[in-house]
Amino acid sequence: MRISFKAYLTYIFLSVALIINSDYFYSQDGEQLFKSNCSACHHPVKNSMGPKLQGVAEKWNKAEEGELLYEWVKDPNALYVSGKSELAKEVWDFSQAQMTPFGHLSNEEIDAILTYADNFVAPVASEEESTSSSEGVNKGSNTKYWLTLVIIILLFVVISAAKARKTLSNVIKEREGDMVPSDVSFLNMTREWMAKNWAISIMLAAVVALGISSEGMVRLMQVGVFQDYQPSQPIAFSHKLHAGKMEIECKNCHHSANKSKHAGIPSANVCMVCHTLVKEGTKTGKTEIAKITDAIDNNKPIVWNKVHNLPDHVFFSHSQHVHKNTGSIDCRQCHGEVETYTTGRISTTEEINAYAKTDEGKEKGIVKLTKPILTMGWCIECHNKKEIDLTSGGYYQEIHNRMKNDTNFMNSILKDDKVTVEELGGWECGKCHY
Repeated sequence: MRISFKAYLTYIFLSVALIINSDYFYSQDGEQLFKSNCSACHHPVKNSMGPKLQGVAEKWNKAEEGELLYEWVKDPNALYVSGKSELAKEVWDFSQAQMTPFGHLSNEEIDAILTYADNFVAPVASEEESTSSSEGVNKGSNTKYWLTLVIIILLFVVISAAKARKTLSNVIKEREGDMVPSDVSFLNMTREWMAKNWAISIMLAAVVALGISSEGMVRLMQVGVFQDYQPSQPIAFSHKLHAGKMEIECKNCHHSANKSKHAGIPSANVCMVCHTLVKEGTKTGKTEIAKITDAIDNNKPIVWNKVHNLPDHVFFSHSQHVHKNTGSIDCRQCHGEVETYTTGRISTTEEINAYAKTDEGKEKGIVKLTKPILTMGWCIECHNKKEIDLTSGGYYQEIHNRMKNDTNFMNSILKDDKVTVEELGGWECGKCHY
């Protein structure tokens, strides 16, 4: 059977498509799902940042809350707030860090992860072997590397087959007495085919260029965008203890938020207002509080690691958003449920939306958004959805008084019985960009 050169180019095109969209072909067994979703915080048989997963399903089933385990994985905050799970409350109150919601996982995928954890057997290896080979094992087990290798081999096979076909074609021509052209390279053969089939060539080139461009655009859009980022800090300060259990208002420590562009990092002196009397922590004893005292006694700053970082060309003022006369926006609209964190972290859109669904979130006026946090789309979407009470403070009362002078303008804004930030100029470029 003779295969046309057009078929070989089709194979090459499909191979390129496989590389671009290889994630679609990844195995979705329990091990792969565990590594891609859970391994950052959990180990199957060892407690790490999160508890071990082996035996978790049995524990929830014994508590007669087996069905609620799926809700816990998909949206732990919602299950905790609902109060219908005693086990969720126990895990939440004990945990040092809030679990990330995994709403994209189906019940079957969660079962596959837990089955993998229950059947996991730790490999027996010496301490030296385990430390030196762990990185290699992770890389070797990655399906993507193997898939890429297979595709490269396939391309070599296609090129070799095309050359073999050309050689056999020349042999047949010699036997039939036809003129045999001089040896033509694969590159020249490809050019010749493209010249004859220029329409197909343009279409293939356009598809490949579009695929590469779209992939590049997606990756560029992710530059500088972080969610669920939680850097280590020189002092293990717990927001969960201070803002959560002790109900200390955010602005008591971040006192610049009401009057400045920046919320401000509390100085050691602010900490000592309370810790002059409180000298021992609930879990770390005197260790962490002693670091504050040491910084004051030796006149050295505490170097905190920055969590949020806006681009230099972006202007954002906390006072315009937080102050009661301008925005009165709750801190959790941007920072999430800080009272459930330990050290500072960037919340996720899913976490904020889950809080917005609760009665407390609705009371605080939290708006559900769809874009990633700290992106331009996220800010614009919030300005478009956030409603304003024109009688809430002096700033908006002044705007309201000016609007009364232009009846047509006022009627155009109030036609839907609400006023948004966007309608008052919240989408003007100069409001956020220098």
